[in-house]
Amino acid sequence: MKKLSLLFVACLLVCVASAQNMKAFISHKAYCNHKMQPYIEFTFIVGGNSVQYVKGDNGKYSAEVEVRVDVAKGDSVIKSLHYILASDEFADTANMEFPDFADIQNLPVPNGDYFLNFYLKDRNRDSVELKYIDRILLNFPEDKISSSRISLYQEMSAPIAPGMYIKYGYYLPPLYYNFVPEKQYVLPFALEVYNTKNIMGADKPLKAKCFIENSENKLVALPNDIVTKSLKTDDVVLVIDQFNVFALPSGNYNLVVELYNEKDSLILLNKLFFQKSNPSVKLDVSRYDNVSVENTFVTEITDRKMLESYVQSLFPISTAVERDFYDNRMKQIPTDQLQRYFYSFWLSRNPNDPEAEWNKYNKMVSYVQERFGSKQVKGYKTDRGRVYLQYGQPNDIKEIPSDPVTVPYEIWHYYYLDDQTNVKFVFYDPSLVGNDYELLHTNKYGETHDPNWKMKLVKKLQPQDDIYNSDPLDYYGGDINGNWRYH
Repeated sequence: MKKLSLLFVACLLVCVASAQNMKAFISHKAYCNHKMQPYIEFTFIVGGNSVQYVKGDNGKYSAEVEVRVDVAKGDSVIKSLHYILASDEFADTANMEFPDFADIQNLPVPNGDYFLNFYLKDRNRDSVELKYIDRILLNFPEDKISSSRISLYQEMSAPIAPGMYIKYGYYLPPLYYNFVPEKQYVLPFALEVYNTKNIMGADKPLKAKCFIENSENKLVALPNDIVTKSLKTDDVVLVIDQFNVFALPSGNYNLVVELYNEKDSLILLNKLFFQKSNPSVKLDVSRYDNVSVENTFVTEITDRKMLESYVQSLFPISTAVERDFYDNRMKQIPTDQLQRYFYSFWLSRNPNDPEAEWNKYNKMVSYVQERFGSKQVKGYKTDRGRVYLQYGQPNDIKEIPSDPVTVPYEIWHYYYLDDQTNVKFVFYDPSLVGNDYELLHTNKYGETHDPNWKMKLVKKLQPQDDIYNSDPLDYYGGDINGNWRYH
């Protein structure tokens, strides 16, 4: 157990609401050892100021949290973790700011798809407990190459003393919430790859290619910082390094690890979504000064207002720093420089035919204007228009224009989207006027996520006193849960 200085900015969804005064962060990841024996690594962090401290027989004050995790398949509990997580001891509690305290535990569990039932209880306050349910898949077959998920860290340094965060021979405190704050200039990462020795043979050459891509457009965000590592097959192959993210603009990203065999064939691809805050980094349009637009489709766009309108329409498929440029700096640069930027935007997406790429996108812009826009609001600026342009046409749309107790809403369903399956977006019309539906909730990484979205659909028509209840009362003539589940 190690003393922490982590500030609890947020906690996992229902955890905070259920526990009321006790705050906790819960993390779980699936790994495998060199004998192909799977296990789950659990991390628990308890807010030091959210629990009760009592005086012990030694005259010092401490807090204790009972931790229990049941790994369940159906109605059967396969494995359980049950122990007491204790804080450090303190001589006094007067005017004390208590540090958060944490622990990491490993639990061997066979391959399978499981529910994780978490139970945390403040042992010094009977009424304060936290309950949380999640899901995990352990899939490490003995006849295939597999891997853990990518792990991100706050720093990677030589260990000064033994401790909880010593891993792979480094001091590696985890990066929680996959959020990189502005003051973090490096981003360490690690990935374990299993069974290459058994499948490919001993000491065969491997090459790992690691990079950061924008999650919106899948373009490499740091072209000059692509990590390439030469490795050898083994029971467990470790891919570990760090990126310099000092100049990485604010936005949504994927950290990507690709593994190749000696024939340069891709044998494994792993991605992890993360967010970076770096508001001081702005788009440098001068880097396009050497781009020639002569004899290209862009030279035909001479009307300044039309050019700005075209650039603004790129908003749904642009990065955060580009969107900031459109809103705050675009009008200040010369037309020829804006032309070079616009051409470079499409050249990076289709080097062979940037004009065709733009024409295809512009047709979609016209469609969302007709379908979701109005004279007052451009279609690409609406939530539905932005999602359509950014992610493409959904596989299925369930429209609920009338329901006994809800406002009008729609559920868009993408069977496969980026690296996720079964992605859904909920749009609703809280004003009951017009066609400008708002995005209420989605399970897409990096997008609006609201655990209480169902209650907001019925808030005006079916208020409830229980602020921790995320499901509306049963009612006749509508089915929010069914619409979400099956569409």
